[in-house]
Amino acid sequence: MSEGLKQRIAGTIVLGVIGLIVLPLIIDFADPAKIDRTTIIPPAPSIQPVALVKAQRPDSVVGKPSLDPLFDKTLSTSAERGGLSSGLNAKNLPNAWIVQVGSFIDARKSINLQEKLVKDGHKAFSEKVKIEGEYHHRVYIGPKLDRRRALGVKADVDAKFDTDSIVLSYEP
Repeated sequence: MSEGLKQRIAGTIVLGVIGLIVLPLIIDFADPAKIDRTTIIPPAPSIQPVALVKAQRPDSVVGKPSLDPLFDKTLSTSAERGGLSSGLNAKNLPNAWIVQVGSFIDARKSINLQEKLVKDGHKAFSEKVKIEGEYHHRVYIGPKLDRRRALGVKADVDAKFDTDSIVLSYEP
């Protein structure tokens, strides 16, 4: 046997041994169907029920206050000439403005205007108000916490819908 052939056979054997050592490190030959059935979830604690005592209203509290006066639009005043600044009023509630777009006796007209305003992207709502024994349906946009934004909405609505809207501030 020649010297070169002996070196090739020895090299092949060395590479084979290295392959047998490295191949199991690279490829995991474990059974993929084998599932680890050990758990790390602790056992359930024993929980005892607790009896709660219902809170009693103190005698000094008369009853629930009515929120209806907070949303009475007839108490609103015009804010176009200066008006109130942003912030809190004397009752520590935020000053807010609404834009009265229209007032109709016919409810269908107010609904039609409200739908047009909503389609235009405004947050519009209507309110039924009794004035001198007759019901009027008023359409509003808002509320806005910034008077300048309310005036901007007024200008936008007046131009698009050919109205003469009013910016009102609410004083609870």
